[in-house]
Amino acid sequence: MLSGTELERAATFRREPDRLRYLTASWLLRTTAALQLGVPPEDVPVERRCSDCGKPHGKPYIRNEGAELHVSISHSANRVAVALSPAGRLGVDVEEVPSCPVDELVRCALSPAEQEILRTFPDHEQHLAFARMWVCKEAVLKATGHGLRIPPDQVEVSSPRERPALLGWPLDIPPERVQLHPLDPGSGYAGMVAVIADDFPVTVSESDALDLKSIPFSLPAMADMVA
Repeated sequence: MLSGTELERAATFRREPDRLRYLTASWLLRTTAALQLGVPPEDVPVERRCSDCGKPHGKPYIRNEGAELHVSISHSANRVAVALSPAGRLGVDVEEVPSCPVDELVRCALSPAEQEILRTFPDHEQHLAFARMWVCKEAVLKATGHGLRIPPDQVEVSSPRERPALLGWPLDIPPERVQLHPLDPGSGYAGMVAVIADDFPVTVSESDALDLKSIPFSLPAMADMVA
């Protein structure tokens, strides 16, 4: 069901795990979008053209008969996540909880206030706490399309002990317009989906890829997870 461009892109990956993650994400995106649009997976109009260089490795877009279905993809270790929504721009991030020391990551990824919050956690909980803050930052920056071109320490999010929320960032979009919803990708992982919408509430329905046929696609936003 994949396009020739997608298969060509998959062939460029040197590491087999990276190639398989890309193929899985492409399949999951087409399968889920097909159920949303009511078309065969191979007919889903997926566009991945990079805005900087024009090559097919940018943020995916789906435009069908003038209507845009906002989508986002993330993968880490043995997880691949795809999120879709007609409600507004969105970003999804899934991350394996790091097992190595995170001191260097903390210094470049967290603001001074966030670093203080992290130090309030016991040592054995800091890796998970860091991952939960990190997925918030990645999700909101993927929703805008900026990605890590904006330094993550300039994006402030709430404590992992609190409801996920964007507190501040260097963009003109008011932080309260960004809705954050935690995902459950399983033990050893953290996940988050961010939706930039107006003031109306967004409901997120999370499903495993094996349950695609039973997803309630009438909901305004959904996130699908495959292991």
